[in-house]
Amino acid sequence: MSTILHVEDESAVRLLYKEVFEEQGHKMLQVATAEDALKTLRSSTPDLIILDLKMPGMGGRKFLEKFRRLKLRIPIVISSAYQYSDIGPTAAMADAFVTKSGDMEELLTKVNGLLAKQPLA
Repeated sequence: MSTILHVEDESAVRLLYKEVFEEQGHKMLQVATAEDALKTLRSSTPDLIILDLKMPGMGGRKFLEKFRRLKLRIPIVISSAYQYSDIGPTAAMADAFVTKSGDMEELLTKVNGLLAKQPLA
């Protein structure tokens, strides 16, 4: 079983992702802010992070900058309502990018593909 840290300010999206990924057998750690994600990383080492970009407070881009300084080897999938072309430089800081939609297939494929390459923590 892998552990996924999901950083998302919208509660409905957190609920959807929790249901979908737990049904797939993953353990979900969920936080509503980038600041809480950094705190979580002090005590937990997830196998993968799913990150929203637009959130109150620090936001996803600043989180990515701080995360990279930690030198942790945890893959990050950006899940954003914005298109890749709109956030290209930020998306390039992650291992994968998915535009949010009701169809979870692309996100599941990218997450499972990255997890398959990663030894579980």
